[in-house]
Amino acid sequence: MVNVKKEHKAIQESIKRKYSDKFIINCEAIDGKNYLPNKESCAYQPDVVIKSKIPDDILYIIEVECDPVRKVLVGASVLADYSISQMKLKTKPVVIFIVYTEQGIKQIHNFKERIKIAKQYCKNIKEIMILSDKEFEKYSL
Repeated sequence: MVNVKKEHKAIQESIKRKYSDKFIINCEAIDGKNYLPNKESCAYQPDVVIKSKIPDDILYIIEVECDPVRKVLVGASVLADYSISQMKLKTKPVVIFIVYTEQGIKQIHNFKERIKIAKQYCKNIKEIMILSDKEFEKYSL
């Protein structure tokens, strides 16, 4: 079991509860580490991987961020893109960053500006989104 903040784990648990009937959900705080592109050549370990019921068809990659900084979000996007490029997926997944701390939420506009840079280079990702925890609650996968 991974040691994470209470809110960090609660958000992952909420995602699993809300969407597990529709998707295959692998949450790091619940199920153990997610290794992308695979365990042997792990370049990236996202918090949540959401797959369709068809194996190896990743639809969403979710990062729950307690203390994000602009360069970490861009770096995680690039690592996600690289990992996806190494996999033979039928779809391009959406990467979602969920920011839940007050300080992080105040900086979302700055994060979105930096993510524009990553979007120019990440060709294996359908979309990169940054949402507050409250925005994500209203969002539908």
